[in-house]
Amino acid sequence: MPERMLTESEGYRLLDSYGIPVPPHHLATSAADARAAAGRIGYPVVMKVISPDIVHKSDVGGVITGIEGPDEAEEAFRTIMANAAAHAPGAAVTGIIVEREMPPGLEVLVGGKTDPSFGKVITFGLGGKLVELLQDVSIRVLPVSDDEIREMVREIEGYRLIRGYRGEPPKDEEALVRVIGLMARRFVENPGIREFDLNPVIVYEQGASVVDARIIVGDAAGPEKTRLSVPAPPDLFYPESIAVIGASASPAKVGYSVLRNLLSFPGDLYPVNPSRSELFGRKAYPSVVDIPGPVDWAVIAVPARLVPGVMEECGEKGVRLAIIVTAGFRETGEEGAALEEEVTTIAQRRAIRIIGPNCLGIMMPHMGINATFDPVSPRAGDVAFISQSGAIITTVVDWSLPEEFGFSTVISVGNQADLGFEHYLRFAEQDEMTRSITLYVEEIQDGRGFMQIVGDVARNKPVVAVKSGSSQKGRAAASSHTGSLAGSYDVYVAAFRQAGVIPARSLRDAFNLAELLASEGYPQGKRAIAVTSAGGFAVLASDYAEAYGVDMVDLPDNVLRELNAFLPPFWNHANPMDIIGDADAARFAALFDVLIRHQELWDIAFVIAVPTTLVDPAHVANEIVRFSRNTEKMVVGCMLGGDSMRSGLHILRGCRIPNFEELEDAFKAVGSILAVRTARAGERSRLPGDERCPGWEG
Repeated sequence: MPERMLTESEGYRLLDSYGIPVPPHHLATSAADARAAAGRIGYPVVMKVISPDIVHKSDVGGVITGIEGPDEAEEAFRTIMANAAAHAPGAAVTGIIVEREMPPGLEVLVGGKTDPSFGKVITFGLGGKLVELLQDVSIRVLPVSDDEIREMVREIEGYRLIRGYRGEPPKDEEALVRVIGLMARRFVENPGIREFDLNPVIVYEQGASVVDARIIVGDAAGPEKTRLSVPAPPDLFYPESIAVIGASASPAKVGYSVLRNLLSFPGDLYPVNPSRSELFGRKAYPSVVDIPGPVDWAVIAVPARLVPGVMEECGEKGVRLAIIVTAGFRETGEEGAALEEEVTTIAQRRAIRIIGPNCLGIMMPHMGINATFDPVSPRAGDVAFISQSGAIITTVVDWSLPEEFGFSTVISVGNQADLGFEHYLRFAEQDEMTRSITLYVEEIQDGRGFMQIVGDVARNKPVVAVKSGSSQKGRAAASSHTGSLAGSYDVYVAAFRQAGVIPARSLRDAFNLAELLASEGYPQGKRAIAVTSAGGFAVLASDYAEAYGVDMVDLPDNVLRELNAFLPPFWNHANPMDIIGDADAARFAALFDVLIRHQELWDIAFVIAVPTTLVDPAHVANEIVRFSRNTEKMVVGCMLGGDSMRSGLHILRGCRIPNFEELEDAFKAVGSILAVRTARAGERSRLPGDERCPGWEG
């Protein structure tokens, strides 16, 4: 059955069968019928034209409200029919619906759609024109529990109107939750419902009612063909030998860059080129099958048309992982898609796993592996970066070097013909060098499967994600880039949050978050303190805390007495704590000792240091490291300034204590984490307290 929108009377009938309240109504086919129906329903009534050809009823004069008597009802019927004939002469009019005009209340919206990546999702927000004006909505991927529905309702800014605002009595929140829950369950259970829009739903002090329903039905969409996801053994990603097939002596060739980058690999490295006997001082082989020893990985950098034959040879050799950096597959159209299918068929038959094709490759700095054609290699660190764009990787790696930011693994997923996000996430989850994970996502084919896996991983290691395609042009670019359809940005962000993934708007924000979480783990709550030697930054800290949902706690009298014992008498005696511009490292250290003794009072500490003639940044940084190592709480470094603070920044970086050069960025990062989750009981993901680091005088 092709998609069609139910008439309002059909929609009301469907909702009524679900137990969802709708106004008393009747579909009238004559003026006399309308008069009788209005009398039965009770005045005042509303009358609306019912036609599959008229979507916007008001635009054709098809709606009349405030009808108070039988003569008005008959006249309204005739007027609506005349208006429809005049403004939509070809429209087939089924009749006029007569319904009770519901008293005013709070108008909200409940909507649902079928997303190409995540399936059925539900939306809630303020209704009527406000939804378009304010864009104040919450989204969930279905199914959801009643508790999740309550979270949806309470997370919109307009929830204050439901709770009761400026003397208004509170609305019936539980009645609203019942309406949303009934519709959400029926939406999941009924594959024929493709989309719906209940707007408005009027919520009263007692009860709620749907007063307008737009429901689209049609044949259930068949499941798209998805990649067969076979788990990959963890040791697949720890090779002892690598072959570069298509290795070259020409700097203009990809095979040259890949081989050059792998010269630091401590295992066995084999160039493969039938025209060369030696490359970079290493013996070259005409084919992978001619290599005398075992080959764990093969990096394939030959033209796309040659890849199937190379894969057959890799199968004969017993290669376990093929990293196909070559482009010219599914992303180029039908012919490329057929070639990719041929390659994956060979891989399955030969028990070879594939990264790519059409990818940059993989970097594992701790193992001396840069199996990419990126001209530079990153530092070793504890953040895994999994990206759907090779160009994003090269840019991020280039940025990371002067920032002294390191990676445990960097993976370019390419077309995901075999291995995909789910495999790389599972690998990062068990990888001892990885403490947090950052994703750059353009599109995900199996959104529900992704949510399940990334949700499992995020329970063990923090996951941060950047989703491209928030604009209409961005969505089009993502689609053409990957050869598949990008889903709705808002749905992706909602799905990330549901799964425990922290969404970030920019790559810099993402890596700030990943570094903070890799070092400090999840905060145990929202209670924060801030310490600074600059009064202006104390004020800004209060502003940013309020803006990003961080609670600045009040200091109890016993803590104030301890602080008064060594702080100057004119310090501000409040939180954020302004310990005065002449503060040196010893004053910071004494204050940290108090906070360490009273860890039960706070969850997050922001330490804000600025350049002064009295402060040695290295000494302050050492005290921040000591503070972090001796707490179970999140410590956020904010050493602000330029070159004069470099010695301190180097110590923090070496000890994996994140530092934010902009104070607002620090509060924004913490707020982003708090919006998704805090630490669970007994959870601890901080570095060991006795770990030493370069430059730290601990």
